[in-house]
Amino acid sequence: MRRFAAFDDNLIDRLFQPLADRIAGRFGIGRFLAATLCLDGATLAWLLSQAGTVADAVSKGGAAACWMPVFTLLLGLVALTSLRTLFQRASGGRATANPLRQAMRLHRAAVLLLLLARLARLGFGASFADAADLAMLVAATASLYFGACSGAPPLARRRQGVCHTADWSAVRPR
Repeated sequence: MRRFAAFDDNLIDRLFQPLADRIAGRFGIGRFLAATLCLDGATLAWLLSQAGTVADAVSKGGAAACWMPVFTLLLGLVALTSLRTLFQRASGGRATANPLRQAMRLHRAAVLLLLLARLARLGFGASFADAADLAMLVAATASLYFGACSGAPPLARRRQGVCHTADWSAVRPR
């Protein structure tokens, strides 16, 4: 787990943190909003990846035939919605230190393993459902890593034009 922790920290610090800072600077979107937007994309991709399976089960008839695909669909939606709710609750804090960085490390490891397994199984004969499932895993991975990023430092916020000071004489013109 130590090797993954080092890999995880490098992935956050060298890829996702600069990307989150750039998105915040360009579009004004914070790290948790970026994470929830990625989760919205993951939810849409999950629905698309499971739509064919559910439709086939329903068309073959019988409640016994379609309960498992519907249960799988609902379980995935509940998991993604719960994660979205967690990010929305965590976005209320103003601290730059992020408690989710350590707490969600095992989740990031699991999603990366799922993503690698999906990439290994993906071939030339991949279906639309396989591509949608891959898109869901990529979006879910991005959301977990954006959720692990730290807030922008105050100096970066000042450069973006947002200043949180009561003494306006301390702010130098550009």
